[in-house]
Amino acid sequence: MKKIMYNTIGGVSLSLGILGAFLPLLPSTCFALLAAWAFAKSSPAFHTWLYQKSPFAKSIQNWQQHHVIPNKVKWIAAASMTTSFLITAMVVENVYIVSGIGVGMLALLIFLFSKPSNPASKVENQIIYSPLSEFRQPVI
Repeated sequence: MKKIMYNTIGGVSLSLGILGAFLPLLPSTCFALLAAWAFAKSSPAFHTWLYQKSPFAKSIQNWQQHHVIPNKVKWIAAASMTTSFLITAMVVENVYIVSGIGVGMLALLIFLFSKPSNPASKVENQIIYSPLSEFRQPVI
């Protein structure tokens, strides 16, 4: 039963990801990542194809190996979320709902822009600690 559920989530997510590659306001990378997660739990063959040979392979590998989000994806997501928020603010009259949506989108934007844009920048930003030989003394 779980396998069917994960396969369904993976298939729907992959379909939405493919549509998102062609439709301007529908994201593709997040649906591809969701499909990779679902297929990893249900179908090793689909997961291998998605991870190695699909058009989304580079994005999935960058995320799973380095937790990297490219700048282009960040700015497209920010523009899409801003547009969605403005439309929501014009249509919805309840201030609490609009505020909740705004806070959620702001949190997501902070998360997106806190991630590095390429694998090299992640390595540059890390502080690498190496043990110093003068501190290695025998314990008496």
